[in-house]
Amino acid sequence: MRYLRTVLGLIAALSLSGCHSIAYYTQAAVGQSALLWHSRSIDEVIKDPRTSDHLRERLRFVERIREYAQTRLFLPSTGSYQRFTDIGRDFVLWSVVAAEEFSTEPEVFCHPIAGCVAYQGYFERKDALNFAEELESRGFGTSVGPVAAYSTLGWFSDPVLSSVLHYPDTQLAELVFHELAHELLFIPDDTTFNESFATFVARAGVEQWLVDSGRASKLKEYRRDIGRQDATVNLICNTRMRLVELYTSSIQETDKRRQKNRILDELVAKYFEMRKTGAVSNWDRWFEEGLNNAKLASVGSYHDDVGLFVALFEQSDRDFEVFYQSARAHAIRSGSP
Repeated sequence: MRYLRTVLGLIAALSLSGCHSIAYYTQAAVGQSALLWHSRSIDEVIKDPRTSDHLRERLRFVERIREYAQTRLFLPSTGSYQRFTDIGRDFVLWSVVAAEEFSTEPEVFCHPIAGCVAYQGYFERKDALNFAEELESRGFGTSVGPVAAYSTLGWFSDPVLSSVLHYPDTQLAELVFHELAHELLFIPDDTTFNESFATFVARAGVEQWLVDSGRASKLKEYRRDIGRQDATVNLICNTRMRLVELYTSSIQETDKRRQKNRILDELVAKYFEMRKTGAVSNWDRWFEEGLNNAKLASVGSYHDDVGLFVALFEQSDRDFEVFYQSARAHAIRSGSP
């Protein structure tokens, strides 16, 4: 009954906003409540004799990472990641990002809890594809991507999902730190700030965890992987800058369209050229499935402001508590809502 009340309460509250149809909020409320309904305490799962050794080991690792996040990174000590849900599939959500034909800025979707964000999530892939089709009929380019985990920003105690437990230790630690960072600091209507902040906290947290857990020997490998990822992202961001220049020019739309396609083709060619030398991460499938403004924007949201937080962290003498205060103060000074 508690979860039924959760569903009904969410639907009632969200539908009052008038931002989107009640159908969207119904699927969101039902999907979220299903995750809670089917969750079990991690302690219970670990003690269950039917639990596989592999699952037991991964959940114990999550427990250690959660404690580290709270005691060493000063991330929120909430009820999140104390329960486990087997979702029975590889991804929990499908995220839809949209952008106009001649714009690198993503379309914004407004919600009463999260504020305005540059994506919209669906628990069923078919619903995401239907929404993308609707947007495309209105002239937008779209990107539909799978999501293995997400944060409810402290509104609920987020469970650990089965979709992430196959991740390597550093990637799973990154995910936990990233999502808990959202619970610590989330600025409504500023997707780039929020995602870049969480990305930085996750990376800095993993580096400190590697040292503190006696895995400093893996730090070089981790930084090399991050360097490759950043090189990939920089390729994409540089292309977005070229597109901005093109889109703001006064040339005819037919010429813009032709040059846009040429620029995107050059990005793909450059990526695969760099892949041969190992200079970038393996994003082969991402590049092979086609590019558009929406797809490029979905990457920028997570990385555009990371450099800002690197600087703030150094200015804070690499003290996480001081850094969090600085990040919050910066958001206020910059006029974020």
